Amino acid sequence: MSLKDVKYKYNQTILKVYGYGDNKKIKVIRMKCLRTEGIEDEKEYRAPKGSVNDFKLEENIQRAKNAIFEYAFCNPWDWFFTGTLDPKKYDRTDLEKFHKDLTQWFRDYGKKHNVKIKFLLVPELHTDGISWHIHGFLYGLPKEHLKQFVVGDVMGKELAEKVKKGDEVYNWLPYAEKFGFCDLEPIRNAEAISKYIMKYINKNLAKSVKELNAHLYYHSRGLNRAKVIKKGVMGAAITPTYENEYCSVAWLDYSEELLEHISSSIIDIDYYNTRRTVYQEYARRKTKKMAGHASQYILT
Repeated sequence: MSLKDVKYKYNQTILKVYGYGDNKKIKVIRMKCLRTEGIEDEKEYRAPKGSVNDFKLEENIQRAKNAIFEYAFCNPWDWFFTGTLDPKKYDRTDLEKFHKDLTQWFRDYGKKHNVKIKFLLVPELHTDGISWHIHGFLYGLPKEHLKQFVVGDVMGKELAEKVKKGDEVYNWLPYAEKFGFCDLEPIRNAEAISKYIMKYINKNLAKSVKELNAHLYYHSRGLNRAKVIKKGVMGAAITPTYENEYCSVAWLDYSEELLEHISSSIIDIDYYNTRRTVYQEYARRKTKKMAGHASQYILT
Protein backbone atom coordinates (compact mmCIF):
# COMPACT_ATOMS: atom_id res chain seq x y z
CA MET A 1 0.00 0.00 0.00
CA SER A 2 1.47 3.37 -1.00
CA LEU A 3 2.17 6.06 1.61
CA LYS A 4 -0.15 8.40 -0.30
CA ASP A 5 -3.08 6.03 0.32
CA VAL A 6 -2.40 6.15 4.07
CA LYS A 7 -1.32 9.77 4.35
CA TYR A 8 -4.51 11.38 3.00
CA LYS A 9 -8.26 10.96 3.18
CA TYR A 10 -10.34 12.28 0.28
CA ASN A 11 -13.70 14.08 0.08
CA GLN A 12 -13.85 14.57 3.84
CA THR A 13 -16.42 16.59 5.81
CA ILE A 14 -16.00 17.99 9.32
CA LEU A 15 -19.21 18.95 11.13
CA LYS A 16 -18.84 21.44 14.00
CA VAL A 17 -21.06 23.45 16.33
CA TYR A 18 -19.90 26.93 17.34
CA GLY A 19 -21.30 29.09 20.12
CA TYR A 20 -23.14 28.49 23.38
CA GLY A 21 -26.68 28.51 24.75
CA ASP A 22 -29.11 29.98 22.20
CA ASN A 23 -26.24 31.60 20.31
CA LYS A 24 -25.06 28.76 18.06
CA LYS A 25 -24.02 28.14 14.46
CA ILE A 26 -23.38 24.97 12.46
CA LYS A 27 -20.20 24.87 10.40
CA VAL A 28 -19.79 22.29 7.63
CA ILE A 29 -16.26 22.04 6.21
CA ARG A 30 -15.78 19.90 3.10
CA MET A 31 -12.18 19.15 2.11
CA LYS A 32 -11.04 17.51 -1.08
CA CYS A 33 -8.01 16.11 0.71
CA LEU A 34 -7.44 15.79 4.47
CA ARG A 35 -4.18 14.78 6.11
CA THR A 36 -4.45 11.63 8.24
CA GLU A 37 -3.48 12.29 11.85
CA GLY A 38 -0.32 10.59 13.08
CA ILE A 39 1.12 9.76 9.64
CA GLU A 40 4.53 11.32 8.95
CA ASP A 41 6.32 11.54 5.60
CA GLU A 42 10.08 11.95 5.96
CA LYS A 43 10.39 13.01 2.31
CA GLU A 44 7.90 15.86 2.67
CA TYR A 45 9.38 19.37 2.48
CA ARG A 46 9.11 21.44 5.63
CA ALA A 47 10.15 25.07 5.93
CA PRO A 48 13.04 25.56 8.39
CA LYS A 49 11.88 26.20 11.93
CA GLY A 50 11.57 29.93 12.61
CA SER A 51 11.62 30.87 8.92
CA VAL A 52 9.23 33.43 7.47
CA ASN A 53 7.90 33.16 3.93
CA ASP A 54 4.73 34.50 2.35
CA PHE A 55 2.99 31.14 2.15
CA LYS A 56 3.75 30.26 5.75
CA LEU A 57 2.79 33.77 6.84
CA GLU A 58 -0.60 33.55 5.10
CA GLU A 59 -1.19 30.14 6.69
CA ASN A 60 -0.37 31.52 10.14
CA ILE A 61 -2.68 34.49 9.63
CA GLN A 62 -5.61 32.34 8.50
CA ARG A 63 -5.04 29.84 11.29
CA ALA A 64 -4.97 32.67 13.84
CA LYS A 65 -8.16 34.22 12.43
CA ASN A 66 -9.98 30.88 12.63
CA ALA A 67 -8.84 30.32 16.21
CA ILE A 68 -9.76 33.84 17.32
CA PHE A 69 -13.24 33.59 15.84
CA GLU A 70 -13.68 30.21 17.52
CA TYR A 71 -12.62 31.50 20.94
CA ALA A 72 -14.63 34.69 20.47
CA PHE A 73 -17.89 33.06 19.37
CA CYS A 74 -17.80 30.03 21.67
CA ASN A 75 -17.45 31.97 24.93
CA PRO A 76 -19.82 34.39 26.73
CA TRP A 77 -17.85 37.66 26.79
CA ASP A 78 -18.96 40.74 28.70
CA TRP A 79 -16.76 43.53 27.37
CA PHE A 80 -14.91 44.67 24.28
CA PHE A 81 -11.70 46.07 25.75
CA THR A 82 -9.05 48.43 24.40
CA GLY A 83 -5.97 48.96 26.55
CA THR A 84 -3.11 51.34 25.87
CA LEU A 85 0.20 52.09 27.57
CA ASP A 86 1.18 55.41 29.12
CA PRO A 87 4.78 56.12 27.99
CA LYS A 88 5.46 57.60 31.43
CA LYS A 89 4.67 54.23 33.04
CA TYR A 90 5.72 51.65 30.44
CA ASP A 91 7.93 51.03 27.45
CA ARG A 92 5.25 50.97 24.76
CA THR A 93 7.53 49.06 22.37
CA ASP A 94 7.97 46.05 24.68
CA LEU A 95 5.01 43.86 23.74
CA GLU A 96 6.17 40.77 25.61
CA LYS A 97 6.54 42.63 28.91
CA PHE A 98 3.12 44.24 28.39
CA HIS A 99 1.56 40.83 27.79
CA LYS A 100 3.22 39.14 30.78
CA ASP A 101 2.52 42.00 33.18
CA LEU A 102 -1.08 42.40 32.02
CA THR A 103 -2.02 38.72 32.34
CA GLN A 104 -0.37 38.52 35.76
CA TRP A 105 -2.21 41.68 36.78
CA PHE A 106 -5.51 40.07 35.70
CA ARG A 107 -4.74 37.12 38.00
CA ASP A 108 -3.75 39.35 40.92
CA TYR A 109 -6.83 41.52 40.44
CA GLY A 110 -9.03 38.43 40.41
CA LYS A 111 -7.56 37.15 43.68
CA LYS A 112 -7.90 40.55 45.33
CA HIS A 113 -11.55 41.05 44.31
CA ASN A 114 -12.64 37.38 44.27
CA VAL A 115 -13.42 37.36 40.54
CA LYS A 116 -12.05 35.30 37.65
CA ILE A 117 -11.25 37.35 34.56
CA LYS A 118 -11.08 35.49 31.26
CA PHE A 119 -9.57 37.21 28.23
CA LEU A 120 -8.92 37.02 24.50
CA LEU A 121 -6.58 39.76 23.33
CA VAL A 122 -5.02 40.83 20.03
CA PRO A 123 -2.06 43.26 19.96
CA GLU A 124 -2.00 46.12 17.47
CA LEU A 125 0.74 48.54 16.45
CA HIS A 126 0.16 52.27 16.66
CA THR A 127 0.60 54.31 13.50
CA ASP A 128 4.21 55.02 14.58
CA GLY A 129 5.00 51.37 13.79
CA ILE A 130 6.72 50.59 17.11
CA SER A 131 4.26 51.26 19.96
CA TRP A 132 1.70 48.67 21.01
CA HIS A 133 -1.82 48.66 22.39
CA ILE A 134 -4.29 45.81 22.73
CA HIS A 135 -7.90 44.95 21.81
CA GLY A 136 -10.07 42.06 22.83
CA PHE A 137 -12.69 40.52 25.08
CA LEU A 138 -13.06 40.24 28.84
CA TYR A 139 -15.40 38.09 30.90
CA GLY A 140 -15.95 38.11 34.65
CA LEU A 141 -15.22 41.79 35.32
CA PRO A 142 -18.22 43.22 37.24
CA LYS A 143 -19.81 46.39 35.92
CA GLU A 144 -19.57 47.84 39.44
CA HIS A 145 -15.78 47.89 39.07
CA LEU A 146 -16.03 50.33 36.14
CA LYS A 147 -16.79 54.02 35.78
CA GLN A 148 -18.94 55.17 32.88
CA PHE A 149 -17.47 57.92 30.69
CA VAL A 150 -19.51 61.12 30.56
CA VAL A 151 -19.29 64.22 28.39
CA GLY A 152 -16.42 66.33 29.69
CA ASP A 153 -14.13 63.43 30.65
CA VAL A 154 -10.70 63.28 29.02
CA MET A 155 -10.90 60.92 26.03
CA GLY A 156 -10.16 60.71 22.31
CA LYS A 157 -12.35 62.29 19.64
CA GLU A 158 -13.86 59.01 18.40
CA LEU A 159 -14.72 57.91 21.93
CA ALA A 160 -16.16 61.34 22.74
CA GLU A 161 -18.53 61.03 19.77
CA LYS A 162 -19.82 57.70 21.12
CA VAL A 163 -20.36 59.14 24.59
CA LYS A 164 -22.09 62.18 23.13
CA LYS A 165 -24.50 59.87 21.25
CA GLY A 166 -25.34 58.12 24.51
CA ASP A 167 -23.37 54.91 23.97
CA GLU A 168 -22.27 53.04 27.08
CA VAL A 169 -18.49 53.29 27.37
CA TYR A 170 -16.60 52.61 30.58
CA ASN A 171 -13.24 53.32 32.17
CA TRP A 172 -11.43 50.77 34.33
CA LEU A 173 -9.58 53.02 36.76
CA PRO A 174 -7.24 50.37 38.28
CA TYR A 175 -6.00 49.50 34.77
CA ALA A 176 -5.60 53.18 33.91
CA GLU A 177 -3.52 53.74 37.05
CA LYS A 178 -1.29 50.73 36.34
CA PHE A 179 -0.89 50.84 32.55
CA GLY A 180 -2.61 53.73 30.77
CA PHE A 181 -5.84 54.78 29.09
CA CYS A 182 -8.49 52.13 28.40
CA ASP A 183 -12.13 51.83 27.44
CA LEU A 184 -14.69 49.03 27.63
CA GLU A 185 -17.98 48.61 25.79
CA PRO A 186 -20.64 45.98 26.56
CA ILE A 187 -20.98 43.24 23.94
CA ARG A 188 -24.44 43.00 22.41
CA ASN A 189 -23.94 41.02 19.19
CA ALA A 190 -21.59 38.09 19.75
CA GLU A 191 -21.35 37.03 16.09
CA ALA A 192 -20.70 40.55 14.77
CA ILE A 193 -18.03 41.36 17.33
CA SER A 194 -16.39 37.95 16.82
CA LYS A 195 -15.99 38.78 13.12
CA TYR A 196 -14.85 42.32 13.89
CA ILE A 197 -11.91 41.26 16.08
CA MET A 198 -10.41 39.29 13.18
CA LYS A 199 -9.68 42.50 11.25
CA TYR A 200 -6.75 43.18 13.57
CA ILE A 201 -4.97 40.05 12.32
CA ASN A 202 -3.05 41.07 9.20
CA LYS A 203 0.31 40.61 7.49
CA ASN A 204 1.93 43.62 9.19
CA LEU A 205 1.01 42.28 12.62
CA ALA A 206 2.15 38.77 11.71
CA LYS A 207 5.56 39.99 10.56
CA SER A 208 5.96 42.28 13.56
CA VAL A 209 5.20 39.65 16.20
CA LYS A 210 7.33 37.08 14.34
CA GLU A 211 10.32 39.39 14.55
CA LEU A 212 9.65 39.77 18.29
CA ASN A 213 9.07 36.02 18.75
CA ALA A 214 5.66 36.98 20.16
CA HIS A 215 2.12 35.79 19.42
CA LEU A 216 -0.69 36.97 17.17
CA TYR A 217 -3.14 36.71 20.06
CA TYR A 218 -3.32 35.84 23.76
CA HIS A 219 -6.02 34.00 25.67
CA SER A 220 -6.69 32.69 29.14
CA ARG A 221 -6.78 28.98 29.85
CA GLY A 222 -9.91 26.89 29.77
CA LEU A 223 -11.80 28.73 27.04
CA ASN A 224 -14.46 26.81 25.12
CA ARG A 225 -13.75 25.58 21.59
CA ALA A 226 -16.12 24.55 18.82
CA LYS A 227 -17.50 21.04 19.28
CA VAL A 228 -16.62 18.54 16.55
CA ILE A 229 -19.74 16.48 15.94
CA LYS A 230 -18.58 14.13 13.21
CA LYS A 231 -15.99 13.54 10.49
CA GLY A 232 -16.31 11.46 7.33
CA VAL A 233 -17.87 11.38 3.87
CA MET A 234 -21.11 13.40 3.63
CA GLY A 235 -24.06 12.50 1.47
CA ALA A 236 -26.23 15.60 2.12
CA ALA A 237 -26.17 18.44 -0.42
CA ILE A 238 -25.16 21.70 1.33
CA THR A 239 -24.80 25.05 -0.46
CA PRO A 240 -21.44 26.52 0.65
CA THR A 241 -21.02 30.01 2.06
CA TYR A 242 -17.46 30.02 0.74
CA GLU A 243 -15.37 27.71 -1.44
CA ASN A 244 -12.04 27.49 -3.24
CA GLU A 245 -10.07 24.80 -5.02
CA TYR A 246 -9.23 23.03 -1.76
CA CYS A 247 -12.35 23.18 0.38
CA SER A 248 -15.80 24.65 0.95
CA VAL A 249 -17.35 26.06 4.12
CA ALA A 250 -21.03 26.43 4.95
CA TRP A 251 -22.32 28.41 7.95
CA LEU A 252 -25.86 27.47 8.92
CA ASP A 253 -28.31 28.65 11.57
CA TYR A 254 -28.45 26.12 14.36
CA SER A 255 -31.29 23.70 14.93
CA GLU A 256 -31.27 20.20 16.43
CA GLU A 257 -33.15 18.85 13.40
CA LEU A 258 -30.67 20.25 10.89
CA LEU A 259 -27.70 19.06 12.92
CA GLU A 260 -29.14 15.55 13.11
CA HIS A 261 -29.92 15.54 9.37
CA ILE A 262 -26.37 16.49 8.41
CA SER A 263 -24.77 14.23 11.01
CA SER A 264 -26.77 11.19 9.88
CA SER A 265 -25.60 11.74 6.29
CA ILE A 266 -21.90 11.55 7.25
CA ILE A 267 -20.28 8.13 7.08
CA ASP A 268 -17.09 7.71 9.06
CA ILE A 269 -14.83 5.65 6.80
CA ASP A 270 -11.49 4.46 8.10
CA TYR A 271 -9.59 4.65 4.83
CA TYR A 272 -6.44 3.09 6.15
CA ASN A 273 -8.06 0.06 7.77
CA THR A 274 -10.61 -0.33 4.94
CA ARG A 275 -7.94 -0.36 2.27
CA ARG A 276 -5.69 -2.55 4.38
CA THR A 277 -8.54 -5.07 4.88
CA VAL A 278 -9.30 -5.13 1.15
CA TYR A 279 -5.62 -5.55 0.35
CA GLN A 280 -5.23 -8.34 2.89
CA GLU A 281 -8.31 -10.16 1.55
CA TYR A 282 -6.97 -9.83 -2.00
CA ALA A 283 -3.58 -11.18 -0.93
CA ARG A 284 -5.23 -14.05 0.97
CA ARG A 285 -7.30 -15.10 -2.06
CA LYS A 286 -4.34 -14.80 -4.39
CA THR A 287 -2.20 -16.94 -2.08
CA LYS A 288 -4.98 -19.54 -1.82
CA LYS A 289 -5.36 -19.62 -5.59
CA MET A 290 -1.63 -20.07 -6.10
CA ALA A 291 -1.58 -22.83 -3.49
CA GLY A 292 -4.42 -24.56 -5.35
CA HIS A 293 -2.51 -24.44 -8.64
CA ALA A 294 0.56 -25.78 -6.91
CA SER A 295 -1.33 -28.74 -5.37
CA GLN A 296 -2.83 -29.62 -8.77
CA TYR A 297 0.64 -29.61 -10.27
CA ILE A 298 1.95 -31.90 -7.53
CA LEU A 299 -0.99 -34.33 -7.87
CA THR A 300 -0.47 -34.68 -11.59
